[in-house]
Parts: sequence; C-alpha cells; structure tokens
Amino acid sequence: MASELFNHATLDALFQYWNKKRGGRAMPTRQEIDPIEMGPKLLPHLMLCEIADHGERIRFRLVGTSLVKRLGYDPTGRLLSELPKSDYLDMLGRLLRHAYVEAAPLYGEGTFRWGVKGQLDARHLLLPLTAKGGGEPTIILVSAAYSSDDVFPPQIKALAGMAKLTSGKPEVLKLTPQPDWHQLKPAKIA
Repeated sequence: MASELFNHATLDALFQYWNKKRGGRAMPTRQEIDPIEMGPKLLPHLMLCEIADHGERIRFRLVGTSLVKRLGYDPTGRLLSELPKSDYLDMLGRLLRHAYVEAAPLYGEGTFRWGVKGQLDARHLLLPLTAKGGGEPTIILVSAAYSSDDVFPPQIKALAGMAKLTSGKPEVLKLTPQPDWHQLKPAKIA
C-alpha cells in the first residue's frame, strides 16, 4: 500500500480519506473534499493550495492551525511569491509544482539541522484534486514534523536564518487508475 511509505498516522489518515473520496477515479474533485468532515485531528495539519498559471502561481487557500504555529505566521489567502523568502517555502513550491505536473499523490521530506544536535524533520504528503467547471486545480498538502526539542520545537520562520535545510527526493505514489487531470504545459520546476 502506498501509505506504508510515509508511516505516520496523520499522513495515513488523510491519504485514506482522499483515496476513499476518489473511488475508482484518478483523484477526487475539490467539491468532494470537506475540511470539516475531515475532523479536528486532520484539519490543523493541512493546507489547501490553489495552483494557477501552469504552476507559476500558488495560493494558500486554507492553512491549518498547527501549520500556522509551526511556520510562525499565517499564509492563508496569500500567494507563495508574497511570503518571506526561505529554503522551506522554496521546497514546498517545488513539491507543489511536482505534484501538479505529475497529477498524482506525492510524498516528500525535508530536514533542518542547526547547532550540534538541533534537528527538525518535516514530512509532506501532497494530494491533487480536480476542479469542476474550469476552476483552478487544488492540492491538499498535509505536513508532519518531528523535532529534537519536543518541549519547545522551533518555528520554521526562526529556522530560516540559523538552520540548513536538506530535502530528499520526492516520491510519486503510483495508483490505479493513473491520473489524467489536465492538458496543460508542464510547470517549471526549479
């Protein structure tokens, strides 16, 4: 099963929700996804990201409270290009564009390291949604983080100036049927 790859309860629960909604199709529609229906255990950990202009514009439509706390600011309603420049947001942009181009679920990881023992591991699951009626494609991004300091884990905003981020190779999750949700030019992946 694809969910064995990320081995995390929140990521697995969201993947199961998305997979149930898609049924036998490549992916569910945005209209079928109800953040309230997901419940209080999932909603704080996800973002709904709208992809426009062939992946050139990414807008954060909804950002859960746990992610706002982890980031150190609330990007809800804002474009990625409007946010403070950081390696982490660059990584998220690459993951979102990759999931958009593949039109398939994507799993990616990143690790921040600082000082002698400081470490924060971030796992991301990206789940694409089709848009009925010509709307913009949307991707659900769910994130889980682990820190070497569980008592006072650092905010990503604070890590931008003091930590080095390394990201692993994203993995496209192969499902049946294969997605075919857009007939657009590929996005530029930096």
